[in-house]
Amino acid sequence: MNYLNPIYTEKTQCQDCYKCIRECPVKAIRVENGHAAVISSLCVLCGHCVTVCPAGAKRVRDDLGRARQLLKLKDKVIVSLAPSFASEFTGIPPETLVEAIKSLGFFGVSETAIGADLVSARLAEDFALARGKIASGTESDTKRLYLSSACPSAVEYVKRYLPEYERFITDRASPLLAHSRYLRQIYGEDIGVVFVGPCIAKKREADVWQTVDAAISFAELAGWMNDAGIDPGNLRERHDKNMGSGSGFIPFRASSGSLYGVDGGMIASVKKFSPSVGVHMMSVTGLGAIDAAIRGLKNEDLEVPLFMELLACPGGCVNGPLVSLKRPSSLRRIRLLEYAQNAPEESAALCDPVPELAGTLPIERPVPLSHSEDELRSALKQVGKLTIADELNCGSCGYDTCRLFVAAMLENRAEKTMCVSYMRKLAQKKANGLIKAIPSGVVICDSSMKIVECNENFAHLMGSDIESMYEARPGMEGADLEAITGMARFFRDVMTVDGPDVVEHEFREGKKIFHATVFSIEKGESSCGVIQDVTAPQVQRDRVIRQTRKVIDKNLAVVQKIAFLLGENAAETEATLNSIIESFSAIDEDDV
Repeated sequence: MNYLNPIYTEKTQCQDCYKCIRECPVKAIRVENGHAAVISSLCVLCGHCVTVCPAGAKRVRDDLGRARQLLKLKDKVIVSLAPSFASEFTGIPPETLVEAIKSLGFFGVSETAIGADLVSARLAEDFALARGKIASGTESDTKRLYLSSACPSAVEYVKRYLPEYERFITDRASPLLAHSRYLRQIYGEDIGVVFVGPCIAKKREADVWQTVDAAISFAELAGWMNDAGIDPGNLRERHDKNMGSGSGFIPFRASSGSLYGVDGGMIASVKKFSPSVGVHMMSVTGLGAIDAAIRGLKNEDLEVPLFMELLACPGGCVNGPLVSLKRPSSLRRIRLLEYAQNAPEESAALCDPVPELAGTLPIERPVPLSHSEDELRSALKQVGKLTIADELNCGSCGYDTCRLFVAAMLENRAEKTMCVSYMRKLAQKKANGLIKAIPSGVVICDSSMKIVECNENFAHLMGSDIESMYEARPGMEGADLEAITGMARFFRDVMTVDGPDVVEHEFREGKKIFHATVFSIEKGESSCGVIQDVTAPQVQRDRVIRQTRKVIDKNLAVVQKIAFLLGENAAETEATLNSIIESFSAIDEDDV
C-alpha cells in the first residue's frame, strides 16, 4: 500500500487491460512490468480508475485504523458528516444515524454542510464586492471569472493541468476545511475530526490540513458499526421512545449547505444568501467537461462576473467514487434534495465567531516534458510505426493517439507491449519464422478449408504446380486446400465440434506416401497440419530408427517381467537391434 497516495494498485489483481489508462482524465498511470501503478504526482484523486477497474485492482487506502486510534488518543472526537449521507443511509433518520455513530465512541456528529454555509455566505459578499468594482470602473483589471474551490479534485485539476486559470480559483476554504476550523474553534483545538463521506480526495485534505485527522468512507463507517454490533434499527426504536425530536447534529443543523452534494447545489446555497448577486452562475461536473468549459476562456471577454461551480464527479458528490453502487444516481439525488428541503433557513448566522475561510489545497505542479520529432519517430519505430499510415490511433493501449503513447514510453509511463498492433505483428513474425524453419510441410486452414498460411516445404511436397503458386503468392492465403490435396478430409475431422483434437494418418498421393499430423487450433475455426514424405530416404532412415527404438522399449519391458525365462536370449535380441540402429545411423546423408 502507498501511504503517500490514497489510491494504489493491488498488483496480483491487475489484468493488463489498461482500462484505467483509457478512463483516467489525466493519464496518471504508469505501467511497470505489466502492472498499472498510480503516479501520485499527477493524480487528482477523482477516483474514476477505482470505479471502472473490472478486476477491482484499484484500491483506496483504508484509514479506519487511524480513526479508531484517534478515539483512544483524544477525549473528544467529532465526525464531520458529508451532505450526501442523506442519499447513502436511506431509511435511517438523521438522529438515529447520529446515535449509532456516537455509540462507536465519538463525542458528536456535525454536518460538513455547516462549513458549506460559511463558504456560501462569504462568496455572496465577494460577488457583491466584485460587481460593485465593475460597475464603478475603479479597476481596469478586475477579476470577472470565479472558479469554485469546494471540490478538492477540481481544484487539483485546475492547478495541475490548467495552471493559467489558478488565479481565478476563489481563495475560500473547502467546506471540510471551513467546518473543521469551526469545530476546533468552538470545541477546542485538541479535539479530533474525522470526515465521513464518498470522496477519496478528502483523504488528501486530511493528509494536508492539520485540522482534519482522518477521512473514511460511508462503507467503512457502516462496516465499523456492523463489527461493533450496532443496529440502527434498534437505536431508532430506543430513540423514538426516550428522546425528543431533533437532528442530533452538533452544534446545530446545517442550512442550504446541504445542497452542496448535488450539481448546482453550491449555486443555490450562494443565492440563498444573496438572491440578486448580479453574477452569472453555472455548474460544470466531470473533469472532461471542466476542461472543455474553461480552456480558452478569457477573463476580459466577460462583461458580467461568471461563477463556475466545478465538481469532479458527474452529478456531484452523491455520485462520488465511494458511494454505494446498488442505488441509482437519480434516487441518490432525490434523497438528498428531500433532506435539504427541511433544512433551516440560515445556519451561517449562528456561527460566532466565524473561522478563517481562506486557503485552497497547495499543489506541486508537475513539470511538463517535451519530446522532439526525432525522439517521437524513433519511439514509434520501436513499436512498428514506420509511416503515418501505421499510426492507427486505436486507443487499445489507453492513450488517444500513438504519439501520446510513445511519449508516455519515453517518460517511462508505458511499455511497448501495451500496443496491440505491435504485439500482433510480433506474434505473426514469430509464427511465420517458426513455420518457415520447420523442415516438414506446415499448412493452416480455416473452417471453409481455405489456406491461412503455409510454408515453402508444404508447397514443395505438393508438387511443382503448387510450388509455382507459392512463389507467386508466398503463404498461399485464400487457396482451396481441398483442390490441392486429399488430406483436407483430416482437417475436417478435427474441425468438428465433437471431433478429436489431434489425428495422425498416412496417405498416398501419386508415388509418395505422406504422414500427416493434424490438430485443432481453435475448435470449429482453424486447424494446422504437419506433413512428412515418408518415402524420402532420410525420413525412411528416421522411421526405421524410431520404430526400432519402440521395439527395444517394448522388449525390455517384457524382459523385466520374464527375465528368468529369457536369460541370455534377451541380451542377444537387444544387441541385434542396437546393431541395426548403428548401421542405419552411420549412413552419411550425402550417400543416401
